[in-house]
Amino acid sequence: MSRACANAVTLICLAAVVALVAAVPTDGSPAPGVDLLMFHGDAARTGWNAAERVLTPASVRAGGFGRLWAATVAGEIYAEPLVVHNVNVRGTSRTIVYVVTEHDLIYAFNAADGSPAWGPVSLGAPVARASLPCGNIDPVGITGTPVIDRAASTLYVAGLTTPDRGATKVYKVAALDLASGAMRAGWAVAIAPPAASGLRFDPEPQQQRGALTLLAGTIYVPFGGYFGDCGVYHGWVVGLPVARPQRQQAFATPSHREGGIWATAGLAADAAGRLYASTGNSDSGGPVDLGNSVVRLTTAPSLGFSGRAPDFFTPSNFVSLNDSDTDLGSSTPLVLPEEPGSATPELLFAAGKQGVAYLINRVNMGGVSRGDGIHGEGVYSQCVFGTCRGGEPKVFSAAAYWDGGGAGRFIFVPGHGSQPAGCQGSGGVVALRLGVAQGSRGSTFNVAWCSPSMQDSGAPSVSGPGPDGGLVWVVDARARVLYALDARIGDVVYRSGDSDAIGQPHRFITPAVVDGRVYLGSGTSLVAFGIK
Repeated sequence: MSRACANAVTLICLAAVVALVAAVPTDGSPAPGVDLLMFHGDAARTGWNAAERVLTPASVRAGGFGRLWAATVAGEIYAEPLVVHNVNVRGTSRTIVYVVTEHDLIYAFNAADGSPAWGPVSLGAPVARASLPCGNIDPVGITGTPVIDRAASTLYVAGLTTPDRGATKVYKVAALDLASGAMRAGWAVAIAPPAASGLRFDPEPQQQRGALTLLAGTIYVPFGGYFGDCGVYHGWVVGLPVARPQRQQAFATPSHREGGIWATAGLAADAAGRLYASTGNSDSGGPVDLGNSVVRLTTAPSLGFSGRAPDFFTPSNFVSLNDSDTDLGSSTPLVLPEEPGSATPELLFAAGKQGVAYLINRVNMGGVSRGDGIHGEGVYSQCVFGTCRGGEPKVFSAAAYWDGGGAGRFIFVPGHGSQPAGCQGSGGVVALRLGVAQGSRGSTFNVAWCSPSMQDSGAPSVSGPGPDGGLVWVVDARARVLYALDARIGDVVYRSGDSDAIGQPHRFITPAVVDGRVYLGSGTSLVAFGIK
């Protein structure tokens, strides 16, 4: 096993090993592979399926890749589809794709042809936008990507419900059997955590947008505010122990208001079971209140935050970021595998609306940084989109990671605005190559390549091993285009056109890449791509 795999989060490494010994068909048809159990495939949020061997730059360039089927659902899809193999549905072993919608519905489709396996199952009645203080989703039901416990054959999903047409709002977490959609005994459970940071959880102004995380028998659900920043909301993380989900735990940002945890990938976790959350702007004009910060939370023996500088990172210009609504929390942190030769080998990657990308030391996050707002922040920082001195928001959603072996180790960052020096376009994906400076042994990155210009790039996913088998999959939501880019050099390997229409995806969307297939939640459809 490679050093990179040995130091990565356990789930993705085990998946890669399993795939290495699996037989791969030569005709491009789906074959048993790894399960996609959570957003971006692992708790570190790398977005890399190293086990994918069917879809490569060579096989996709050879032709025949395109849209295979589409399945219609009731309600809009914002979450990433999840994929599980060998699910025994009515006596037949199948590969199932799970999809959730804003109508509070959960669907299961057969991966082979998009036919229904079961469902839809209803979590309750969704809440109309008119019943909420603000927002840009109508109605609001299930927005965040669920999480699956494969050993327990259970899917956990959170959604906003109402028993009385919006007068009362209740967030529920459900536990469904993978094979039938039946609700597990004792579920669904209302989210009603104890007070945290002296605050009471009020579902009215809180939006559950980020993906769920499952660690050591506890489900973690993040919350922020709605589009428009209305009401008194905070960044919350609520933990529900699977064995006793009523015994909930909670963390809340200790701000006067705001500081939401709203990015689509939710929380990231390291191999030691510590959670990392990026927060949005708060209304603080001076005192540090963990708005515009990256916060590390312990999960054992219970959810907690130390309050000490080693357990959070706040850019030195946090006051101006707060004043300008320039959220660091627009993108979920990415836990990187150990960096060989670095003086700070355990790193976290983060980026936000300002367009600055940061490497942060996970051992000692450093508290409030001492840079100039662009450079000298954390272990290393650099502007990757725009000028980083104001203007439109730049980085959203989630970055992805790829170890290309001899090609290098890369982080793929989606964003808006002008691409960095050496590139000519606007928006899209910027590929950063990780490195270590000679002498100081300080971790750094430099721009390796940039994608073609894109209007509204979502979170990239990566498939395949290095150095010549990697593909970066990304959706331009506004242009309604799915791209596959060569992970080494950024060349366009595939670009969907009218004949392979993807529908109308929502922003921040990410493709699910499994078994030679690419699955997209697009508007009210699940769309599957592959080699025909």
